[in-house]
Amino acid sequence: MFYRGFGAESQTGIDFLPINKDYLRLARILPALANEITFIYDLLIAIAVGALVGLEREHHRDEHIVLAGIRTFPLVSVSGFIISYLASLDPAFDMLVIAGMVIISIFAVGLLYMQYEMKVPGFTTPLAFVVTYLAGVLVGYDHVLEAVVLSVATTFLLISKKHLHRFAQLLTEREIIGALEFITIGFILYPLALELHLSGPLAVFGRGGALDLSTTVLIVIFVSSISFVSFLVVRWKGPSRGLRFSGLLGGLVNSEAATASICNLANEKKEVVKAAASGIVLANATMFIRNLVVCMFADQSLSTASVVALPLLAVSAIGMGVGFLMKVDETGKEPMKVASPFAIAPALKFGAMFVIVSAVTILVRQYIGVEAVYVTALGGFISSAAVVASVSTLTVAGQVDPWVAAETIMIACMISSLNKLIISRALSREVFSRSRAPLLVSAVSVALAVVSVFAVGAIH
Repeated sequence: MFYRGFGAESQTGIDFLPINKDYLRLARILPALANEITFIYDLLIAIAVGALVGLEREHHRDEHIVLAGIRTFPLVSVSGFIISYLASLDPAFDMLVIAGMVIISIFAVGLLYMQYEMKVPGFTTPLAFVVTYLAGVLVGYDHVLEAVVLSVATTFLLISKKHLHRFAQLLTEREIIGALEFITIGFILYPLALELHLSGPLAVFGRGGALDLSTTVLIVIFVSSISFVSFLVVRWKGPSRGLRFSGLLGGLVNSEAATASICNLANEKKEVVKAAASGIVLANATMFIRNLVVCMFADQSLSTASVVALPLLAVSAIGMGVGFLMKVDETGKEPMKVASPFAIAPALKFGAMFVIVSAVTILVRQYIGVEAVYVTALGGFISSAAVVASVSTLTVAGQVDPWVAAETIMIACMISSLNKLIISRALSREVFSRSRAPLLVSAVSVALAVVSVFAVGAIH
């Protein structure tokens, strides 16, 4: 033990603050120890992300010879981690990361050749080899969360092989081509729309304009994606779950199209009329949830969604309750026929409806008055989601008051509910007679919700 003095007293020979030499030694060791602990932690993460993929590969030993499994993949990820860790300490090692990528790619090609010689099918293991190396590199550069997400996503894709193949078989060749066309055009148009700078009268379609094309493309992609996922589930589980289930998810795809499809099916098979009526009521109920989600996406400030959330959820719950309480004697499990929403034609239809409703809203507000905005709710006869997206987007642009937008949304939902009655009456009288009362209950509940929103808005 030694003593170190401070201040005037130390100059007189009175030293009063004891400091142990071991403390000084510990102070020098701790930073180095912390670095070593961090290294060990990252090393364990690198081993784990590789082991996760390797563990999934091991599950295929009963099917064929596994050339790379629970030991190989962790070694690959650790290799990526060590190389990138060195590169993070000294930029001179940066080229090692690229060299490692080349070497791992050569190993992957060699693995592919060995699989070919042994008649082991598939390209996924060699590709997973490369991805696992990249996950290790991410850990070395201290992107631990990204590495874990990449590893989990890779494992999910590998382990869900059968399910993914089953989904692929649900689509016809024409639907697959349509989906590819939609994705290609959508993801080309969106970046172009972001860079679009217009002036004069066309400025309304440019960035920040009331009819911003980039916003239009993004909303079309979002709504189509929701519809497409629901469409796949309907194709996958619909035939085994029946028309109730198909109608429930069909409302997320397109409630009008679902209603028409169910009515046509009931005309062909009279024994499913009761189930068809229930399916239409459920399709109408889930439409409200879809519209709420679209509203939240279009207006991320939630100024409009905060007003309509409770009424829409309430009328949806009422509709589902009524739909499931309806007596069903479904003797057969019939698939509902709805076209894929991931195609050019339905996307253009929705996009055109969105732009038309938005343009009409702006014009009537400017030349007639705010009250005339409610007229655009008539678009609910064609697509209530387009009306919801339009007025919600215009709220963000400052063109429409959130309360006016909320009231317009509720009126559009009420009109869409009544439209189900018109469609069912036109296509199938049997279905209409059984779904009339439940749909009227839904329509009346929406009407009451509209009145409540107007009343609260007036107080507000």
